[in-house]
Amino acid sequence: MIERAIENWLTNTNERNYQVAFCQVLLKKGHKVIYVSSHRPMEQGKDIVTIDSNGGYCAYQLKTGKIDLKEWRKISGQVRELIELPIVHPSVDKTKVHKSFLVTNGEIIDEVRIQIDQINEDNQRKGRGYSYLEIINGQTLLKEFIDAQGKFIPQELKDFDLFLKLFLADGTDFLPKDKYFSFFNNTVFKDTPGQKSDAINAISGSIIITTYLLNPYQIRKNYYALFEAWTSLAACIVRYAQRTGLRKEDWIDSFNLAVSEIVRNLLLLKDETLKRKDFLEGDSLGDGWLVYRARATIVFGALATLELYRHKTDKEYIQDNRLLELIKSNINMLWLWGESALPHFFGLIKYLELCGEYEVARSLLNALFLGVISSNAPRVSVSLANPYYSVNAVLEAVLEAMLGIDIEKIDFSQFSGSSYTLEAIISMIARRNEKELLKKNWRQLSHIAFKEFKPDKVEDTFAWLTREGSNHVELPKATQSWAELVKEANDLNGVPDLYLQYSDLLRFFILVCPHRTNKLVIRALDTNH
Repeated sequence: MIERAIENWLTNTNERNYQVAFCQVLLKKGHKVIYVSSHRPMEQGKDIVTIDSNGGYCAYQLKTGKIDLKEWRKISGQVRELIELPIVHPSVDKTKVHKSFLVTNGEIIDEVRIQIDQINEDNQRKGRGYSYLEIINGQTLLKEFIDAQGKFIPQELKDFDLFLKLFLADGTDFLPKDKYFSFFNNTVFKDTPGQKSDAINAISGSIIITTYLLNPYQIRKNYYALFEAWTSLAACIVRYAQRTGLRKEDWIDSFNLAVSEIVRNLLLLKDETLKRKDFLEGDSLGDGWLVYRARATIVFGALATLELYRHKTDKEYIQDNRLLELIKSNINMLWLWGESALPHFFGLIKYLELCGEYEVARSLLNALFLGVISSNAPRVSVSLANPYYSVNAVLEAVLEAMLGIDIEKIDFSQFSGSSYTLEAIISMIARRNEKELLKKNWRQLSHIAFKEFKPDKVEDTFAWLTREGSNHVELPKATQSWAELVKEANDLNGVPDLYLQYSDLLRFFILVCPHRTNKLVIRALDTNH
């Protein structure tokens, strides 16, 4: 049944959407992937470049559907570049001839195969030194995907049912993250295997399965949901690798594939955003006001975090003034719907500082701080919901209250007198030497209890749900030494090494799982540039 679902996906998807799964197949065969076309025009006919297990260079061009003579004539120029032009990459010796592969999820008709054979024979006979062109068709791809997935498919009825629900989702909404994490934890990453090879195979299989599951979101071009999914998978991989004690070199290539998809989908979201005149979706009568503001906050927070990542990881990064101006012109549209919004505000503050917009960043941080201490003061009837409540849950509750509907709405008064994010915000203010702001408001905030869930195992920070941990509640000191506060805010000694090692992922992860944000996570991200 699942094999049929996979076949249906492969037949109907495009080359961009099966690219990452094909990369994972190559990794499993012992290749080292050194280049994957991502958000750029195809370079010299090469979508993927690898070094195989024998040290040979391989270049792949990916296509969609049946390649008949008409299609062959369209792509023949790209194919010539694939086989005739050397690979241009720092890891490649351009004097060595590479192997070339034309890959499609459809079929290649016999007339085209004959032409390919003639091209190969002619090049070889005339000693041109061009690479030999091989073909990989849809049936071969399907078999390799199923083989690479291995045994990591749902075995129990409830897990199979969850697979189908995810596979057949509408694709227009947020990712159902609880179901997504549950599926992987109950199937692929369920056990700690006795053999290292099984653990490695579980990680490689997770890449293949994720590609299938995300088909509804790929069809809808729901880039934010795709970003959420690949971020969640990358987090699952890190957690599983820590639990099983795998060496980093055993799984890092698969992890990097997931990260490349995080970045690719955010880049696509950025392109879409910069082309839009507004953030409306569908009928404006049902999509304005708080829905509009929530969408703007989510998108800007995610794109700001993307720019922070690119600045840190790309030596050739150039600040995009189009995005900066768009954010600045819409700064008043941001909405602090609840404490789950903190990661988005944090990303925006850091991005504004990166761009030298210190006053705008300062104003945003101050507004965030004052919003939390005023909304979550003791005995306030409508407080900010804690980070376990999503923006959707808050929006539904607000709209129900407006319409006079009393159906499981959130009791916002339960959050008064406590905060999961205030301690992290205070540390951000201390790191920026805003002494007067804290001094002026310390008495008020000292009545708000700091709340935090502390996982027993540090790797469980990367989980959606864990029962191995404890809840902590602590009141701020009635009087606080400024020097002590600043010292603690800048002290990385208490920050787990795992946070620092995977800080790039952590920036994205807290957007997806805001309830995993705490003072140490923010400290790691705020001080680790």
